[in-house]
Amino acid sequence: MDKTDANAANPAPEPPEIVRAKLEALQDHTNSGVAIYRAEADGEDFVFVDFNRAAERIEQVSRSELIGKSVVEVFPGVKEFGLFEVFQRVWKTGRPEEHPVSIYRDERIAGWRQNYVCRLPNGHVMAIYDDVTQTKRSELASRMSEQCFRAIANYTYDWEVWIGPTGRVLWTNPAVERVTGYAVKELIALRDYPAPLVHPDDRNRIARAFRSAMRGGSGNDVQFRLQRKDGGIVGS
Repeated sequence: MDKTDANAANPAPEPPEIVRAKLEALQDHTNSGVAIYRAEADGEDFVFVDFNRAAERIEQVSRSELIGKSVVEVFPGVKEFGLFEVFQRVWKTGRPEEHPVSIYRDERIAGWRQNYVCRLPNGHVMAIYDDVTQTKRSELASRMSEQCFRAIANYTYDWEVWIGPTGRVLWTNPAVERVTGYAVKELIALRDYPAPLVHPDDRNRIARAFRSAMRGGSGNDVQFRLQRKDGGIVGS
């Protein structure tokens, strides 16, 4: 093998500035969220050093709000989610890991995430991830039988609504428009359900009961006044 062949087989490592440029291009143009962390206190904490535009969109938070802050401070559910332990292992071993699709939730946001975590040459930990909430919602809907859907849609006079593990509306029947004034598509699109449908004076009480039910509580019957889309109040 001549010198040319040897160079082709063992190419020289790219200069650091080229590596940085490629990483920045990845962050700026990918649809996946990219977050980069610096380990502190011997891996007992991880601090944000970068956060791309896709991640800002997914998490509904600005990069400027979190750079320099602990991931636990910004995303308090990260340990329960299981991702923090992945950060620690990857930082210590240097071996990339994939964190399986799991649901992340805290008081601010909730949704299904799929993460790939690796350690960069400078020792920082990078997570590349996707919000797969819509996919999981579709999977759940597909498991529900067509017969069940038709029975509820065609024969149930009362308003029925199905809520997913993140608190978002998965499905509702046409009776929703008669009861609330909202069309089916409008209700499903509500991001802060059920707040817009509750009288302002009852919202704090309903929010507590709703959070309790989402955590697996009994969701005891709670009386409240319904506020229709047109502003009318139902109940007393």
